[in-house]
Amino acid sequence: MPVLENPTVRRRVLGANLRRLREDRGLFLEDAAEQLSCHAAKVSRIESGRSGIRQLDLRVLLDFYGVKDRQVREGWLALARESRRRRWWRELEDQLPQDFLDLIGLEDEVAGCRGFQPSVIPGLFQTEAYATAVIQGGSAGPPDEGQRTKVRVRLERQKALTRRQPELLNVWMVLGEAALRQRIGGLGVLREQLLHLADLAQLPNVTLQVLPFSAGACKGGMLPFSLYNFPAPTDLEVVLLESFTSHAYLDGPEDTAHYSSVFDHVRAAALSALDSEALIVSSADELARD
Repeated sequence: MPVLENPTVRRRVLGANLRRLREDRGLFLEDAAEQLSCHAAKVSRIESGRSGIRQLDLRVLLDFYGVKDRQVREGWLALARESRRRRWWRELEDQLPQDFLDLIGLEDEVAGCRGFQPSVIPGLFQTEAYATAVIQGGSAGPPDEGQRTKVRVRLERQKALTRRQPELLNVWMVLGEAALRQRIGGLGVLREQLLHLADLAQLPNVTLQVLPFSAGACKGGMLPFSLYNFPAPTDLEVVLLESFTSHAYLDGPEDTAHYSSVFDHVRAAALSALDSEALIVSSADELARD
């Protein structure tokens, strides 16, 4: 029996937005299927992300849905082309959990990420030594093969911050002050990590803020989350909630609106980017004196 490839995030997004285009015009699956001279089940598979779509079929649907603007149409066609491209992490499908592969795919597909991480430096910003300490979870001895693979993938993910194709990933992250203080990996590892954070804050596509202990309670509680937004022509956002054993993805309008409001509250309560950088550097200096 052939193994079905898990649909890429971009393909799911493409399908979801095609469904929205159709529904906004009051059309049914059967209407779109008639235009493509196929069964409605095929259109359903495209809209759910289980099947890709050919450029010719996409052009037919865009015509049918009244999408005439040349730039907007090219955005749709580019989205379809990217959704069919095989990604670098697919070779690791038998080594990593599917939830983790979905996260990698998400970061590779989106244009921007906003988030709050109260107690640990986010994976996109971790040094190799810090990432190794996090992945080992305090266990002694050298990392095993599986842990080394996770570290390698985590470092590969970080290329999204400096990539040229597709566009740079814009990241706005609020860190809890606890993330600067928890001595993961020891004094030297944490100090190196903090200095690396200060360097990343200089990138034009990275905004870092720190929520100080003095800020007190915040809307939504001290729980980590990330909000990812996709490039044009979509306006879709996805909320990522991480736990010890899995990842949950929420794309309902109520969920994205709620977490967007929580993020706005947290960033407003946090130090400015400039003051946050000063706190990061001073925290690294304190470690050097310990």
